[in-house]
Amino acid sequence: MINNMKKVHTLLVVWQNPKTRSFYHIGTLSHYDGYYEFTYTYNASGHGKLKDALNNGYMLHPAFPDPTKIYRSKELFPAFERRLPSPDRADFKAILSDLGLDENSTKMDLLQQTRGRLASDTYSFEQPLRLEDDGKLCVSFFVHGMRYQNLPQNWATWLAINETLKLVQEPTNTYDPHAVAIYTHGGKKLGYVPAFYSKAVFSLLENGANPSVRVVYMNEKSTPHWWLKVAFECEIPSFQGATLDELAPVMG
Repeated sequence: MINNMKKVHTLLVVWQNPKTRSFYHIGTLSHYDGYYEFTYTYNASGHGKLKDALNNGYMLHPAFPDPTKIYRSKELFPAFERRLPSPDRADFKAILSDLGLDENSTKMDLLQQTRGRLASDTYSFEQPLRLEDDGKLCVSFFVHGMRYQNLPQNWATWLAINETLKLVQEPTNTYDPHAVAIYTHGGKKLGYVPAFYSKAVFSLLENGANPSVRVVYMNEKSTPHWWLKVAFECEIPSFQGATLDELAPVMG
């Protein structure tokens, strides 16, 4: 659902198959009008949604056993709450500062910035594409698949903060026909747009869009899924209905 309500905070709940490393958008967590709401992407068709995940080894979360139900709560669901750093930690304020947050930040803000990742876990919480007041689609994300690109240890020297990058469609990709690779302007392949955005981004490119992708964070000393964060911004071209359908599932 495309929603411009500023008081609605939405995150995509993503599961990664531990064997194939493929990502699936299995559900959506939202907060609005004082309630948290979780729904599976059970009714969404196509690659990378719940039914696809179930066919590839996913088991419904024990806290949410009914794939057709809308779960609502005034408190953040305990299954998600445990993914947040505790306010009782001595370094909690330092954690907030490192994430660009403060004591007025919400639990959804904290989930968004930490991505709710646990060390031995297969879930993460990712930002949806946002439609801003100026009509542009925006999101920030960490580049996927960098560990498989045989990058040299000094790959970060290729880049600078705010440097722009190129998007290249890979329609013959074995794993995802909507794959979109990310390159430096010098032609060095860094990785991919996350699979849960790939169909939407592929469709934007197919319809003549010219997105801006720029480097906003690098940490080559971290684990690969925290190596490189980019900001994506795109003016919406003239759409056919099918394109809007492809964007809607990953918009908040």
